[in-house]
Amino acid sequence: MRAPERRRWERVLPAGLVGLLVGALAVVHALGMSSSPAWFDDEGTYVSQAWAVQTLQELAPYTYWYDHPPLGWLLIAAWTWPTQAFDRTWSVVAGRELMLVVHVVSCLLVYVLARRLGLRRGFAALAVGLFSLSPLALHYQRMVLLDNIAVAWLLAAFALAASPSRRLAAIAGSGACFAAAVLSKETTLLVLPALLVHVWLHADPRTRAVCLAVFGSLFALVVGFYPLYATLKGELVPGEGHVSLADAISFQLFTRASSGAVWDPGSDAYAIVRSWLRLDPWLPIVGGSAAVLLLPARRLRGVALALVLPAVMLLRPGYLPIPYVIALLPFAALAAAALLDRAWRAPRLGPAATATALVLGGILVVPAWASSLERRIRPEAPSPAARAATWAEAHVPHRDRLIVDNTVWVDLVERGFPARNVVWFWKLDLDPGVSDLYPGGYRDFDYVLSSEIMRASEQAPVTRRAIERSCLVARFGRGDTRVEVRRIVASEDPPARCPAARAR
Repeated sequence: MRAPERRRWERVLPAGLVGLLVGALAVVHALGMSSSPAWFDDEGTYVSQAWAVQTLQELAPYTYWYDHPPLGWLLIAAWTWPTQAFDRTWSVVAGRELMLVVHVVSCLLVYVLARRLGLRRGFAALAVGLFSLSPLALHYQRMVLLDNIAVAWLLAAFALAASPSRRLAAIAGSGACFAAAVLSKETTLLVLPALLVHVWLHADPRTRAVCLAVFGSLFALVVGFYPLYATLKGELVPGEGHVSLADAISFQLFTRASSGAVWDPGSDAYAIVRSWLRLDPWLPIVGGSAAVLLLPARRLRGVALALVLPAVMLLRPGYLPIPYVIALLPFAALAAAALLDRAWRAPRLGPAATATALVLGGILVVPAWASSLERRIRPEAPSPAARAATWAEAHVPHRDRLIVDNTVWVDLVERGFPARNVVWFWKLDLDPGVSDLYPGGYRDFDYVLSSEIMRASEQAPVTRRAIERSCLVARFGRGDTRVEVRRIVASEDPPARCPAARAR
């Protein structure tokens, strides 16, 4: 083979192999994603906001109170509108389709970033596999969560900052991508110090100050559109009769209920971290340990800090979001693969020790991951929430009023129920603009679709009262994830079951 042809194949063949790897991982994530994991109320929130953008040209179906920046669900709407996803499938499934696309992009960016950090192709591919196949990844990366969109932008920012060309355009792109990550999920701001270190270490020493100035300028310019929007709406600062961005920031930083300390067995934070480790203890622990060991490595320090800094923040008592772990997964995978790559390069026993570590890791980790994978890709029955919505469409008069969680709000509205007759239970309890429309509380409603989050919530007294003053009509699913269609009755002592009730 001639030299030009050989060089062409040396470029094309690795790209083809990476494409096959990512394609296989995409198939794994696609199988069973419509029902596993169980639909989560936050997913319904974001798809309902995307529906409002697409249908109402508003940022939310209810009052938008600046709880999160809107870029994430604007992108969901950009997917659902041209694909007509809300017309052909369940709303949560429509959002999960986009999450699959986002996951493919994130896998490619993990590989690109690993290569730009100096990892060999095999270890870069290992980082992609760890990032995609961890049970934590299969659980959370399928869900319609703003964190998944933010992670793709965050990885793009790190990859551009490590561009071998060291051009200012790449640094500017990195700042813009990080701004997009923040406008998708504001918690990515925790990674800013790590990204600044990454930019500094990968920039040409002669232009570092300029690179940081360009990065900061593009970041501020793009992020500035959010407060500018609030200013133009007259909602930047608190005032009578309107929500404000300042109030939302104050709530998120200072007044939101704390999850407690991770070391307190009775706290929500402890339960959340325990649920993560129950899904997969290997990647967080191995990746976190590797990140600490890689802090002295100049080229890898920014990526290591991107894992260490958010992990340290876990130790601070305060509010801990359940999807917080999503932003840690790519950097845990990169740190674990980078440490193995450095061990392979060690003289004498490096390759043997690395091979031993890989074999030992395979023996310990692969069976557990394979078992979780088998459960999650197995074809399952439709979601209990979907079956409950189908039943309600067929058996509940559309003039009746329903209290629901957000996983089926869009679906019921799309299937003919007036939006004013289907109320998201949080808004009924916490939004005066909604509760004032129903002065009778639960008595103004005919049915409640009782789900796990509604039964567990202690901040929704009207909904709890509706469940207590109702009788069972139909049940879908089992255990905590079951969804019950319950008819609200006037009696203070409702019958255990409504007449002609059916359990399915």
